[in-house]
Amino acid sequence: MVVRVGTVVKIGIVDLISSRPDSMTRRVFAEAVRGASGRLGWAIPDLPFADPTPVEWAETAVNQDDSLGGIELSCFGIDPLGSPDAVDWAALASMDGLIISGSEPTASDIADEPCLAIIDRLMRECAGSSLLFSCQSAHAALYLLHGVRRHRLARRQHGVFDHRVHTSGLLDLEMGTGAAHSGPEAVLTDGLATPVRVPHSRWNVMASADLRAAGLTVLLDSEEAEWQLAIGPAGLRQVFIQGHPEYLPDTMAREYRRDLRRWIADPSLPFPQIPVDYFPAEAHEQIVALTELVRISRDPAVLDDLVLPADHTRVAHDWSTYSRVFFANWLTAVRDRRGVATETAFGMTSSDPEALSA
Repeated sequence: MVVRVGTVVKIGIVDLISSRPDSMTRRVFAEAVRGASGRLGWAIPDLPFADPTPVEWAETAVNQDDSLGGIELSCFGIDPLGSPDAVDWAALASMDGLIISGSEPTASDIADEPCLAIIDRLMRECAGSSLLFSCQSAHAALYLLHGVRRHRLARRQHGVFDHRVHTSGLLDLEMGTGAAHSGPEAVLTDGLATPVRVPHSRWNVMASADLRAAGLTVLLDSEEAEWQLAIGPAGLRQVFIQGHPEYLPDTMAREYRRDLRRWIADPSLPFPQIPVDYFPAEAHEQIVALTELVRISRDPAVLDDLVLPADHTRVAHDWSTYSRVFFANWLTAVRDRRGVATETAFGMTSSDPEALSA
């Protein structure tokens, strides 16, 4: 396959959480794409919204070269409770790749989630795009495509967890039964080595065993947090992530502060747990003391003293390298898949007979 020099890949971020053009959901995914572009040496896309906040990945954006490729980044706000007919499906379908965010769970059973209608329509209207489903959108797509059910956790999965890399090729090599795999598993896990640290933040889970029983391939798995990365028979056209590699260093601290505020307003809610392996050891005692003060006083002003990590050196475990590698791998796969589609349109033949299904 020949990838044309200077290919511009059109990536859309589908925000199912907020209608704000500068929402945090759009920002974290946009920064993940920009960080991956910098790693690849591609021209870094402008943010599709105003944000003066400096980002640490800029240090890795060396040798940027428009001739190597680039990203055209767009954002789409969709109300998961709204009518699918209100969505500009033509604009979404024009994207080479779509990153679909999660949304706030509203039902105990995934089969009753209103977002299913949007996810179902999106998969039909945008079948020609590479789709990356995150969090609840991944749960919705897995239920619709493979019948996988989710389960409510006794306590929120909130923190940074270690994952093991799994690919068919790696397992074959470990058992001495084959050569390294070169399929979509290897594409998405290229450059990753166990342990891979990834943030998780959710009340619901789809178990790794259930995905495997449904015929999916789990590429990153955790004994504590279950799977993070998986693909199905559609390969790179449909990629599922259950965790949040896109998170910025302060995202979980902001979530924890938000959850404490919600508890102050409604003490009948479960008291929020401190995110696991997120705050560094030197800050942990302060966080514990602040949390106890919130529990006793129920004074929201106490939360003004919660320090937000300014960069990945201020958290216990840095996941930014994994984030850049994973999103760079996915963007490269989207670009290559577009190259295959272009060759086909011009009557050229791909050297990879599996490329069009990848």
